[in-house]
Amino acid sequence: MSNALEFPSLPLSDLVMPQDLPVGGNMANRIHALLRKLIVEVKLLPGRALSEKEIAALLHVSKTPVREAIIRLAEEGFVTVVPQGGTYISPIDVQRYMEACFIRFKLEEGAVIEATKRHSLEDIARLKTCLSQQRTAAQDEEFTDFFLLDEEFHRTIFAAARLPGAWSVVNQAKGEMDRMRHLKRVFAVRRTEKVIEEHEAIVNAIESGNVEAAREAIQSHLGSLESKIAELSKNPKIWTFIEQVNTRVTRKRVSRGAKAPA
Repeated sequence: MSNALEFPSLPLSDLVMPQDLPVGGNMANRIHALLRKLIVEVKLLPGRALSEKEIAALLHVSKTPVREAIIRLAEEGFVTVVPQGGTYISPIDVQRYMEACFIRFKLEEGAVIEATKRHSLEDIARLKTCLSQQRTAAQDEEFTDFFLLDEEFHRTIFAAARLPGAWSVVNQAKGEMDRMRHLKRVFAVRRTEKVIEEHEAIVNAIESGNVEAAREAIQSHLGSLESKIAELSKNPKIWTFIEQVNTRVTRKRVSRGAKAPA
């Protein structure tokens, strides 16, 4: 899988299906969540064109909620809208990845500190349940489930801190971070056992009410910007994929531009 072109480019009809729409919320939000998930999981590859008309037809909805969903994706940097030139999945942006890491590091460190001060017994029970489920997912090699449980674990920290809105900010900002995390999963770059150990240390520190231990535990778990750069440099296959797929996007744009009428 070292070659970007080995990633399957499935027909949109195999990816965008009504039964995959999340339950609840208005239609624009549900379509946005579905498309965002497909982009983050690298199922919709960078450079791929998105057609409002085709998506609307596949989901049996009007173009209006699809357009609203795409506008949100563009605001988040996931798609690029070219006036009279179409809508395309944006390239993977390492700078945006680093910025997302920075936002998450700062906000989650604060959330862990607040959770240590303000948690309830129910919060600790939820964190321990999530941790137990993660162990099971890791043992069963259910890595998609492990990722979803990881999200739930961190969301629960913000809930324990009584800062659920701050998690929404983090979740919106970390899209490029999640896309990189899924790339690591695809290329079998995993540290599930280490993640479980680090999560356990975080829960123990929060439960004990030890603010400094909690701060150290979350810092050790999330790492630093320097550590993220080093981590990527140790995985040349990921760098190669990013370079190849982004180069392919550029070539497509140049080609389209060359064919455009004067």
